[in-house]
Amino acid sequence: MQSLVVRNLNVWYGNQQALKEINLSIPLGEITAIIGPSGCGKSTLLKSLNRLVELNEHVRVTGSVLLDGEDIYAPGVDVTEVRTRIGLLAQKPFPLPMSIYDNVAYGPRIHGLARGALAANVQNHLEAVGLWGEVSDRLKAPATGLSVGQQQRLCLARALAVEPEILLCDESTASLDPISARGIEELLHSLKGRYTVVVVTHNISQARRLADYVAFMWLGELVEHGPAQTFFSAPHHELTQAYLARHIG
Repeated sequence: MQSLVVRNLNVWYGNQQALKEINLSIPLGEITAIIGPSGCGKSTLLKSLNRLVELNEHVRVTGSVLLDGEDIYAPGVDVTEVRTRIGLLAQKPFPLPMSIYDNVAYGPRIHGLARGALAANVQNHLEAVGLWGEVSDRLKAPATGLSVGQQQRLCLARALAVEPEILLCDESTASLDPISARGIEELLHSLKGRYTVVVVTHNISQARRLADYVAFMWLGELVEHGPAQTFFSAPHHELTQAYLARHIG
């Protein structure tokens, strides 16, 4: 399991600075929640952790993100490898336009997993997200035929199928009904220990349920961070206190 450390991270979109001197160490094998109001930089920080932020052609990044001591922004780094090691579960499920089976097999197949091992890989990861019993008899059916909640679990299985070390979740339950959302939360809890999980959420109650560690963002700055129990019971910063009391944001 690898460490993930952010040092002096700044991000600009054109002339607009989105992140300002972020310094943060992500605890290994735990769930870290990044919270704060809309537009505070939560998703930008999350996508900076595996260089997905660079998909915006107007972005500029300074500082470092260290994965096991190596800067993922250093010249010559294989970005594809970074994004394999640090996976992302997006806000809305985006199943690939192919079968349920091929959605999960897609990444391992690209990385050269032998055909004989693919079926076991697909079954293992569909079982891991509680989907195998629901789809085992229609693996060749289009993934787009699944419900939204099932699609998000399928996308989680697809993300895990390439065996990432770290999983990033960007508001991954926001588009789901309450039952499906709670199911994803339970799945993330079950992954803790085997994976390091980082979730962005605007839902304070969800952060209380999920997080072992919390980072609070405000206007592109990291205001306060620490173990969840201390963060929620005795926040130090007045801004954090006001946000948790829902007086602001």
